Amino acid sequence: MTSAYNGLKSLARSQNWLNPVFKGIGNARCRAWDLIHGVDTCGDIPLTDLNFDSKHKTPGLEYQSHHPAIIRAGLKLLNIRHQDYTFVDFGCGKGRVLLVASEFPFRKIIGIEFAPQLAEAARQNLKTYRAKSRKCFEIEAITGDATEYELPPEPQVLYFYSPFERSIMDEVIDKIEVSLQRSPRELLVLFSGILPRRDATFGARPQYERLRRERYIDLYRHRLS
Repeated sequence: MTSAYNGLKSLARSQNWLNPVFKGIGNARCRAWDLIHGVDTCGDIPLTDLNFDSKHKTPGLEYQSHHPAIIRAGLKLLNIRHQDYTFVDFGCGKGRVLLVASEFPFRKIIGIEFAPQLAEAARQNLKTYRAKSRKCFEIEAITGDATEYELPPEPQVLYFYSPFERSIMDEVIDKIEVSLQRSPRELLVLFSGILPRRDATFGARPQYERLRRERYIDLYRHRLS
């Protein structure tokens, strides 16, 4: 099944007319995952479709659900004692990353989302999520602007699914740096997205050491002074 699916992906890249077919298969798989787990995380939702005000509300960006296999593969790159770390997802949307992360025994899991409608959807999903593999139960989705969020002074794993425009991303990283200067600690970053975005964010900061580069995700560690 996997080889056939990957073959279809390769064919879709070379035949534009197959793109809607491939997208339809992806949407069906997404809805099936939601149905199995009792949640609603699917959909592509432009921010302009959501009624809220923010100086960082960018028309070009939209909510997109992240593939569980990519999230899980990234989390498996971590060689840590999970109980010592808080996991933070920046731009958590409807909370799918939070749900998959709960399969790992993190000390706590936090999602930050500035669109109130998406943050509320994430909170509802946390209540209804069904999974026998769940190992972390201290999870919250916070409505707030990532550029203003104060990280707790404890070891963390930060997760980004290309959530922001470059200028906003720079603000978020600068805020992280201030927190680390105030409270030096172990900090790891998982950044998922296309290579140019990875290279232009944490990849462009010398204080972040890239530990792994995978097809869909990079793992970075902040260099302790």
